[in-house]
Amino acid sequence: MKYLGINEITTPRQRVNGTREFVLPFYAGRQLVTIASYKSGYVRIDRNCHTRYQINPTYQVPYKFVGYDGEFRSYTNKKRMMIYSEEARIKFIFNYALKNYFNKYKRWETVTRY
Repeated sequence: MKYLGINEITTPRQRVNGTREFVLPFYAGRQLVTIASYKSGYVRIDRNCHTRYQINPTYQVPYKFVGYDGEFRSYTNKKRMMIYSEEARIKFIFNYALKNYFNKYKRWETVTRY
């Protein structure tokens, strides 16, 4: 990951909590893109938005209920897959960065200052 310019910027407090944070050599606005791996199984990305959002894989779950009018209804909802292994989360981050940043932008340059 260091060869591609992906560096770990985990603070001591995050390390105690089981969180690992990485910075990618790409800008979103004026801020570098960061991806965090949480002990709970979530992987979140910060692209200069108000909040970090989840990038975990999703799957469809059927949702069925009887409405107030007595009719049976069914929908499908999306749920997130938790990635409980730290090694698997790091691999997921690496593959996500390759797929969504390094392969899309052919002329990327590594950022040396943080």
